[in-house]
Amino acid sequence: MGRRDWKGWACVLGTAAALRAFVSLVLLGGMPLVSDARDYFDVAVRFASGDFHGAFYWPPGESLVLASALATVAKSVLVARIVTIAISVGGVALSALLARELAGGAAGKLAGWIAAIYAPSVLLCGQTYAQHLAALCVAMVAYFGLRALRERRLVLFVITGAALGVGCLTRPSTASVVPVLGAAWVLTAHRHRAALWALGGGAIVAACTTLLFVVPAQAHDARAGAGWTISTNNERNLLLGNNPYTPDYKTSHLGQRSLDELEPDARAYLESFYARPDGRSAMQRAAIAYMAHHPLRTAWRSLHRATSFWGFDYLGSREIQKWRGWGTGMALPLLALEAGSYVAVAVLALAGIFARSNACAAPWRLWLVSLALAYELPYAIAFSGGTYHFPVMPLVMPFAAVAAVDGLEAWRRVRQRTRVIAALTAFAIVQTEYAYFALAMRPSQPSQATLLPPSASPQGTPRTDLDP
Repeated sequence: MGRRDWKGWACVLGTAAALRAFVSLVLLGGMPLVSDARDYFDVAVRFASGDFHGAFYWPPGESLVLASALATVAKSVLVARIVTIAISVGGVALSALLARELAGGAAGKLAGWIAAIYAPSVLLCGQTYAQHLAALCVAMVAYFGLRALRERRLVLFVITGAALGVGCLTRPSTASVVPVLGAAWVLTAHRHRAALWALGGGAIVAACTTLLFVVPAQAHDARAGAGWTISTNNERNLLLGNNPYTPDYKTSHLGQRSLDELEPDARAYLESFYARPDGRSAMQRAAIAYMAHHPLRTAWRSLHRATSFWGFDYLGSREIQKWRGWGTGMALPLLALEAGSYVAVAVLALAGIFARSNACAAPWRLWLVSLALAYELPYAIAFSGGTYHFPVMPLVMPFAAVAAVDGLEAWRRVRQRTRVIAALTAFAIVQTEYAYFALAMRPSQPSQATLLPPSASPQGTPRTDLDP
């Protein structure tokens, strides 16, 4: 890498870090941690103090990473925010590296700038949600995973396995990319039979590295009486998205409202599980039974979950609105910035995937798309919403950069491609539908409560969002 490349990297990453620090530490420095972010931080403080009692309700990855810094430096929100900024900047770097592999240096540089100023990422850096760490892990699996298969270097397999392990601890849904990894390994082994021993050894090393991260957490929960699981919220997540009272479109709705805001029948139904000693297993059985007895409705909901996964972002602006006490009119510019940033990237990405396919390295194109769709699968089964696509955006941004490199020339080619126009039309319909239900099902008053029963929360405090 030449001196000019180093300057380019320093400029992109420096801008990303400075922008995130200014927004999260200055503009939003007085904003308290909210929702899941507060839970993750509180658990991290416990971990940093050596307190690991009880099973993990939330996946422990985010809190473990924060705890390593809190124990070393100080148990403060400032330290946690700085760690979040660093993780986010790491995601910017991986987005650029993926784009460079996909379509060359120009696309890599542009993807870095897109990721550096991407509004949903910048706005969430002041909150210790798991999104940034999950995004970094998914991006690392994507980048180092395909490089490992191509170069067959042991260290690349180790990094891939570690990223997958931390990703599973952060968001168990990350495990859904394993079939894609397996399929890529089989195809590579078939094409390069002479390197079968190297590929086989690398796969074993990667798998063992992943298990080194995952198994201790599962063993911890097993000792606490919760069984071999990473976190104990999964059964509840499945039930919230698959029961008689789940809305057919906004399937995350029951997890974003307090019990007091629900209809009496829905409230009684959910409370009946919370009161049972076998609540987790009962929730899982009830959800599976409902899905089995209502296959058409489940398929309809799953279709909506799959589309709403790609709905626009508004989590950051919504939390800032509640903190500031803004009305809808005051919050609109910030919402337009956050949602518009995502829509612009997604539109460019669709053009990059379809309109300029010859500019993309075919293995990387298939690899990134497959990983993103695989990551989406668990959300199509449980419940979904726009915030859950955050971890796959580093896989999407390289395609946006590909489309943006040639500017107007690329757009001329887009207009000649019926499939791109069809994709953009479908995307517009998805965003319109998502906006309609977000407005139609919003609460009359902002709520800080959730369906999370106090006994299930690590601190016994209510939260507004869910983290499957």
